[in-house]
Amino acid sequence: MCPAYPISREDTAGRYFASLKSIRDFDELEVRLVMHTLINPDQRAVCFRLLYQRTYHNVASLMKLDGPAHFQAINMIARSLFEIAVDLKLVGVIPDAIEKMIGFIEVEKLRCCKKVVEYKKNNPSSLVDDSIHQSYISSEGARIATLKSKLWPGIKKLDHWSNKTLKDRADLLGDPYDRIYEIEQPRMSWQVHSGLTGIANFKTETFTGLAGAAFSSSVTAYEAILTSLIKEFQIGKADEKILTKLRLAKLVPFTDSEDEAREMMREALV
Repeated sequence: MCPAYPISREDTAGRYFASLKSIRDFDELEVRLVMHTLINPDQRAVCFRLLYQRTYHNVASLMKLDGPAHFQAINMIARSLFEIAVDLKLVGVIPDAIEKMIGFIEVEKLRCCKKVVEYKKNNPSSLVDDSIHQSYISSEGARIATLKSKLWPGIKKLDHWSNKTLKDRADLLGDPYDRIYEIEQPRMSWQVHSGLTGIANFKTETFTGLAGAAFSSSVTAYEAILTSLIKEFQIGKADEKILTKLRLAKLVPFTDSEDEAREMMREALV
């Protein structure tokens, strides 16, 4: 069962923070052990597990950011969780998704090595040591170029393994991903990128609202991530109500008393 978190109705940010914590409690109880005890995982399972690990540690960081002063960091993590949720959902949509996800790791490493070498070439007096990068290009460059041509034929500029912008990814997946992208992503991006759009002319209390909105986005993404994992690994195969329990973990913190929370759980789980 998920505990109730009696937080004042006015403290919306606090409720969303409590909802995030409640989902994390569910994660610890129902998901984390399974993800740590996968036996002989194939490449698909490894990709899912690594994305889960990123999620788990992002949420662990959010648990430390419990005040409006952290609104920028909260938004940054919320944005990351959204992109992880999108990646997990895309696996079932993009052809050869796992091969591309793994291949993109190498393509991206090679790209970054080339940037370092190019910088050193253009700035020979720089103290940057590009020897290890040159070595990587020499030993792996041709192989990775061949891999890229196979997985993404004719594509010169590759920014994501799906070869789609985040907007296109969200549009492809539909609700709630397209809604989050169009409505919430701009606000989160204001806190990630430079500029004053997200902070200029705001009242002090607005920053609590910004933190609360980011926690809300994080809750939605975290729930979507765990749902993808539960379905992928058939977690709780003997428990047909496991997704209902996840939903309850999200909603219980918005009840106003322990009695109300117990009643909600009783009605959902009977």
